[in-house]
Amino acid sequence: MDPLTHGVIGLAISAFSGDPVSLTHPISLGCAIGAMSPDIDIIAKVKGDYTYLKHHRGISHSLPSLIGLSIIITIGLSFFFQFQFLQVLFWTFLGCLSHTVFDILNSYGAKLFMPFTKKKSMIGILMLYDPVITLLCILLIFVREKSFVFYSLIGITFFLYLGFRYCMKIYAKKIVEKYYHNGYKIVDINILPALMAFHKWDFIVSTTTYHLVGQVNFINGKVSERKKFKKPQDEVVKMFQQTNVGKYFKEFTPIYHVIQLEKQDNIILKSIDLRYYFRNNFMHHATVIYDDEKNIVESFFHPYHLTKNIPVLETR
Repeated sequence: MDPLTHGVIGLAISAFSGDPVSLTHPISLGCAIGAMSPDIDIIAKVKGDYTYLKHHRGISHSLPSLIGLSIIITIGLSFFFQFQFLQVLFWTFLGCLSHTVFDILNSYGAKLFMPFTKKKSMIGILMLYDPVITLLCILLIFVREKSFVFYSLIGITFFLYLGFRYCMKIYAKKIVEKYYHNGYKIVDINILPALMAFHKWDFIVSTTTYHLVGQVNFINGKVSERKKFKKPQDEVVKMFQQTNVGKYFKEFTPIYHVIQLEKQDNIILKSIDLRYYFRNNFMHHATVIYDDEKNIVESFFHPYHLTKNIPVLETR
């Protein structure tokens, strides 16, 4: 989700405090600023996309950082408002926590438990922009007279909606599994919410011999296959994983495919992040070029588009 949407969610959460939702109220401000603050890791962009994507949704989204950010924001607000410190700190922390929770609910995930683990938590049931969540937030922000029944209905609707999205994901997986189970020996199926379409889900099917990438329509059950990649030999994948860009890519995405090419006297390994398919292409790639003796000549990370080349330093 973008920072503005996170901020709107923070404002909506502040409504549960019982105080008016206003940008001149410390609880609302603390919640909204807190909900946007974990994206402070955008400062890593100063060193380029390679560094930014490596750290994005990492330590700044972890519990220790969320606590630290909440304290800093609350202290900052105390210079402009008079309030009960612990009360505003509590709501500011809820705002911070909401950011990481909603990032976990979409397909990118976040490292909530870093530094205890580097693994991203990811549930993958919400789109990057979700109209239902937005509607609930608007109601919480703009409805002036709020009762216990109103708050209860909003809360129940929210959790029922998450449950519905989770059931959609399970059903989409069953459709894909049924579609492929006769012709392939399935190893794993990953289901992700489509980037924009509410009723569609993206899938990556890993079989013993192929990676199959496509989209399934929840309403009519139609399966559209976008790409079919024949899996390389294990030695090729290990060769890629032993490079610096390979280690980076493996941590960056849990679902990728490696292609081996030969050009003149060079061996070229290209890796594709299979999660995000946009405008008839995948968003993130990596390339390693070897000489005929399998020494690394150069390697690149390609964020957002294959034509964008960021050199990666390799040990020679």
